[in-house]
Amino acid sequence: TFLAGLYIRWITLRFDKTHPWYENFRIRLLRQLLWGVLLPLVISMLLEVLYLLLVHIPLASSSILNLELPLSFMILLLANLFYLVSYLWYNRKTEVITIREEVLVTPTPPVTFITVQKGFGEEKLPIEKCAVIESRNKFLWLHTYAGESFRVAGTLEEWEEKLSPANFYRINRQFLAAADAITSIEQTNTRKLKINLVIPADDVYVSKLNAAGFRQWWKNGRPS
Repeated sequence: TFLAGLYIRWITLRFDKTHPWYENFRIRLLRQLLWGVLLPLVISMLLEVLYLLLVHIPLASSSILNLELPLSFMILLLANLFYLVSYLWYNRKTEVITIREEVLVTPTPPVTFITVQKGFGEEKLPIEKCAVIESRNKFLWLHTYAGESFRVAGTLEEWEEKLSPANFYRINRQFLAAADAITSIEQTNTRKLKINLVIPADDVYVSKLNAAGFRQWWKNGRPS
């Protein structure tokens, strides 16, 4: 009985690693019944028969079929059932329910004008008249195609998000230009791109890291 208990514990722990109950319960149950119940039952009954033969007791007059066989089967079945209940208890699964909350985001309408400071007041300037937004001396200046310049609030990063990327491009840390405000581009020896604008400005360059992206926008992204 002691050896049978050790064997059942060993075979159960082995099956827990190779055939866990939760992965395929049916296959594990069949294996547990075969190796944990039937095999030790057959071995124990063979040992019982061998003992009866050694002591010269006929099988017909023994209680092996009426007592030892069903008793051994019940003990083995209870032992395996004990390990099954223990496994299911200590490895019980917790189901995690994730509630997804879908938030409908209303698309931001395109900017149709930019509010600029004119004297002591403000004025709405149509986006079609806006050529370049320049960051200079910690202020933002909006330059129009007509050559006018106005102060605007915010940062280049904020205006880059507000304006359509098909119409405006962040050239560098200082300039955000409309597509039609760029008259031409020139390749330099340092692999930078020199940008020629419709407004008077010092040399404006696109870095060599952003040159490929700018060329793609210049050829394909800008409106016709």
